[in-house]
Formats: sequence, C-alpha cells, structure tokens
Amino acid sequence: MATFNELVFDIMELVRGGQISDDTDLSRRNIAYHLANQRALWLRNEYNKSGRKIDPHLEQDLGCLELEEVDAADCCDITSGCTALRTKKKIPALIELHSGPAITRVGPVNKISKPFSFDPFQKAVYSMHNKYGKKAPVSFLLNDYIYLLIQDPAMQTLDYVNVRGVFANPEDLQDFSCDVTNNSCFSYDDEYPINNWMVPYMKEQILKQLGLSMQMPKDEANDAKEDFTKQ
Repeated sequence: MATFNELVFDIMELVRGGQISDDTDLSRRNIAYHLANQRALWLRNEYNKSGRKIDPHLEQDLGCLELEEVDAADCCDITSGCTALRTKKKIPALIELHSGPAITRVGPVNKISKPFSFDPFQKAVYSMHNKYGKKAPVSFLLNDYIYLLIQDPAMQTLDYVNVRGVFANPEDLQDFSCDVTNNSCFSYDDEYPINNWMVPYMKEQILKQLGLSMQMPKDEANDAKEDFTKQ
C-alpha cells in the first residue's frame, strides 16, 4: 500500500506532466482535498454493498480518548441532574454508510478487552432504560462526541475509551495521539488507508476534476515562488 505522500506525488506527476517544481504547496493541498473526497466516495460505494465487511486496513485508531462527566441535558444553561460520560474531544467525521457512521470499535483502552456496545442514539437510550437490558456500557455518537451510558457503578469512574473507525479524511487524525510518546495517529509516511485496487480509479477521477489545473501555466523558474508563466 502506498503512503499519503506517495499518492499525492504520483498524482502531481500526472497533473504536471512529470515536471514537479519546488513551489507545489497550494497544488499539494488541492490534490489532498480531492484524494480524501474520492476515497470517501469509493469506500461508501463499496461498503454499502450487501454483506461487505470493512477491511481492517481501512480502520484508524484514535488511541486513548479522555472522558469527562457531563449533564445528560447537554445544554449550555440547563441541567437535568443526570450525568453521562463523553469524550473531551470531538470525533473526526466518519464515512457514512447506510448502516450508520463507520465506527468499528468503542471499548476499553486494552485492545483485547471486549468492546462496548455501539448503537444509534435512539436505540442506546432505549437500552439504558430497559429493565431487562444488560449492565454493560452502551455507547453512541451524538454531536460528534462519543457518549457512554453506564449502569455499573464500578465503571462510572472510567477515564479513557478507545475508538476505531473509518474516517472521512485520514488527515483529520493529526491532532490525536496514539502512543505514550504522543505520536500523531496520522503520518504522511504511513500507509494511506485505502484498498489498492481503488487507487487507479481514484487517480482517474481526480485528474478529471483537475482538468483545468492540467492547463495551468507551469512555473519554469522552479524557485519556490508562485511565479507561473503563460504558455
């Protein structure tokens, strides 16, 4: 599998006819934007097909997310007297499938521990108030946060939770730390989370979307300045 940098470099070569100058920052950001959009589109189309299981290589891990206790009303100036646990940081946008957001795991930070139940908001709340429901924590996504509903008093002091999923833009994980040395959960030199067979089709679509860019005047000076000359 190619890295993010390799994919962007390959597309830039195609767009600029193999002539890559030093001053490609703007073009690089533009291509990265199209790359993320095409990836999201192809993954939605592929995994909305009946019976398709998500390839683990597509998943990204948010590491240990700190939890905080919040009022269940979740409003600025209204309190309900009931509390829930919620991630302190918002969760990056996920690939949206017919079955819901592509969350693949919400659970303890110990990766081999049994994950918590992850349900749509309405179902999670119903399970919480069902007297026949299990005591295991129930999680759901609301307003870009992961919430935990916990009935077991012994677990209500939980400090961290682990979340995995297929995110709409892998670059959004740069602000999350995934190990004790605070390394980012996303690196431009890591393998880009995409199925290899999709890459040629994505490149083709990106080139079509950048059709006007292919007619852009080239920077003949190659001096790290945006001084394009007309052809």
